[in-house]
Amino acid sequence: MSLRILTFVGGPAETNAFLVEDVESKRALVIDAPMDVTEEIVAAAASDGVTIERIVITHTHWDHIGDAAEMKRETNALLVAHPLAVESLAFPSSPSGYPEINIEPSKADELVGEGDTVELGTHTFTVMHLPGHHVAHIALYSGPDRMFLGGDVLFPNGHGRTDLPGSDQDVMNRSLARLVDLPPDVVVYPGHGATTTIGAEKWLQYHRLMRGEEHCR
Repeated sequence: MSLRILTFVGGPAETNAFLVEDVESKRALVIDAPMDVTEEIVAAAASDGVTIERIVITHTHWDHIGDAAEMKRETNALLVAHPLAVESLAFPSSPSGYPEINIEPSKADELVGEGDTVELGTHTFTVMHLPGHHVAHIALYSGPDRMFLGGDVLFPNGHGRTDLPGSDQDVMNRSLARLVDLPPDVVVYPGHGATTTIGAEKWLQYHRLMRGEEHCR
């Protein structure tokens, strides 16, 4: 009953998308939809013989939703997001510094919040609402699978930036503090960069919170 995870990096911000496959049920879900990843993800799913059931959007910053509408159209999968993401999916904002990029509007099919679950075969992911970087930010956590699909909440040696409109460092601190209690061997799949583990990051995050310091991207 194992899960297989493939990483796809897309767009000018080098944003991660993850194809999470349940080997047993041949079902899959996608985490985030950065630009220029749909074709690769659809091809990988077809090659592995899995059906993509859901596309989970961790948050609606432009670099995570560039392919949301296209991926939904190409896979017929349900688009899943937090209720506070509805408006920005429907009216995506132009990315600062990239005026040539236009993002197609999309509509969420399922709305999830704190404590809800997302099923994948026999695996259950718990939704954590973790604002600070973005008000609608969610992550998926599976204790039995030791997996945290965290978007821009936690990176190796840092966290999502809090100098953007709608972000808040104090709120981010509270979100990060929740992660300290997760098992240390939980693997973190972040929105940018390489994977890490809770054990590798939690004390660094703890001491950073105590000092009131930031290390963002």
